[in-house]
Amino acid sequence: MKQQLNLSTSLKTTVSQILGTRLANIIRLSEKEFNQLIKQLESDPLFEKLKNDKIVRYKRFPNTGFSNAFLELNENLSMDHSVIDIGSILEKKEEVIKQIKQLGMEDFKKYFLYNDDNLSYSEIAKNTGISVEEVKKIIDLLNEISIQAEFHHPLPLDISSQIKYNKIASIDKDVKGHFVINLFSPNLVRGRYELDYEKLKQINNRKTQALVNKLELINARKTIIYQILEKLISYQKDFLNTGNLDNRRLLTQKDLSKEINVDPSIVSRIVKNRSVVIPAGREISLQEFFSNKKDIKKLLTRKIIEKNKKKLSAEKIKQIIKKEYRVNISRRSIAYYLDELKLKK
Repeated sequence: MKQQLNLSTSLKTTVSQILGTRLANIIRLSEKEFNQLIKQLESDPLFEKLKNDKIVRYKRFPNTGFSNAFLELNENLSMDHSVIDIGSILEKKEEVIKQIKQLGMEDFKKYFLYNDDNLSYSEIAKNTGISVEEVKKIIDLLNEISIQAEFHHPLPLDISSQIKYNKIASIDKDVKGHFVINLFSPNLVRGRYELDYEKLKQINNRKTQALVNKLELINARKTIIYQILEKLISYQKDFLNTGNLDNRRLLTQKDLSKEINVDPSIVSRIVKNRSVVIPAGREISLQEFFSNKKDIKKLLTRKIIEKNKKKLSAEKIKQIIKKEYRVNISRRSIAYYLDELKLKK
């Protein structure tokens, strides 16, 4: 009996390790590779059949929308000219955007971005009054733009830096003053795949299971990105309302990983080289949403110095911080922060 228990535990550990490795692999994919994978899977006739049979459907994430900036023609597109004909992409985009504008944004979102009713191309054409070929052109464009991550943000945030960021969303406020996440990638806008597992049980073949496994991994990556954005907004409302980095709350990547129950390495990889536009209109990297204990303590030290015209000793600053903010900082640390801030006289 004991031997069976050990074997069972070992099997569970092995399965967990395999799943962890698969998730890590899909997290490592670039935006371009990830969206190519989605395009490949959604082009599979089996996926189309599951979708038409209502076994697979899109489920949008709460409080998310579509960024209209996605439709702006970007002539500074940074791509490899030898691989992609930029001119033809822009020309194609301009032509289809005219078609989208004629449809109206509401119908475009309803039938092409979200398609909550899982309508076929012919059904979309009938409801929108355009041809099936025109429907396909719009769908193809959405897929193409999703694959080309450079459409989202072709330049580094800091022109002196060689690091390029993929701008994934704009954090805005709705009419009620609540934060909403307006996404740039059509694949993120559509949300996750909602799977009818009861119907899938009736199919139960290897090919279908292999497809479902991949869809679940795609869901995992999309969900983690959404959860990170959602938690960052929840934790850093003061910062988002003011645009002032000094108003950030203490939040580490390790803290966030515990909140969403994933390994810290996953959070680290997701936030790296990704950016958002905040309500102040400024684009910042996701890494800037985080602050460690040292950052917070240094900030409190600076605030006390700036509020008081008189020169204060490290001991006095320590007492004020403890009284006003209930944070304990040693005199030695305060002296070190004062040196760093170049405020010590």
